[in-house]
Amino acid sequence: QLSKAGIWFRAIEGGISVMHYNKRKLRLDLPRLVVKGRTEDMLRNLIAHEHTCKEEGDLTKYAVIMDSLIDTPEDVAILTKAQVIENHLGSDEKLLKMWNDMCTNIDIRPCERWDEMIRDVLDDYENPDHAMYAEFREKYLSRPWLSISLLVGFLLLLMSILQTGYGIAAYYQS
Repeated sequence: QLSKAGIWFRAIEGGISVMHYNKRKLRLDLPRLVVKGRTEDMLRNLIAHEHTCKEEGDLTKYAVIMDSLIDTPEDVAILTKAQVIENHLGSDEKLLKMWNDMCTNIDIRPCERWDEMIRDVLDDYENPDHAMYAEFREKYLSRPWLSISLLVGFLLLLMSILQTGYGIAAYYQS
């Protein structure tokens, strides 16, 4: 749903702390994650460790954010295409099940940095202008020939208006 609203995803190198939302470009930068057979066990253990420590960790919040992004196999495909996730589990459905199973009954503590990023994403998601522009871009600017034909059509319309204007001006001058 975020991609339909015009929000892009980009994979970045680094840890969870580099996750960032660029409000101007409508782009959510997410750390690249390679998912293999033992990834779920490792993430569950790290999340459990965070919950037992007194220091607040970011992995739990990252897991919850990823769980909110991944609701359908199409969401997994979008994140895989953006190279945010490299899926070695065999199918998108397995990855979807992994995230949905892992993030049940997780309690997260408020964090100003993450909460602000989530608010910014939701504000842009709810903005209808971004969704209309994303649909226009997908419909008319996604392929080169569509872009060129749109430009030619606009130029023909502009030239017709100018020709009509000059014709009317010439009629009244004579």
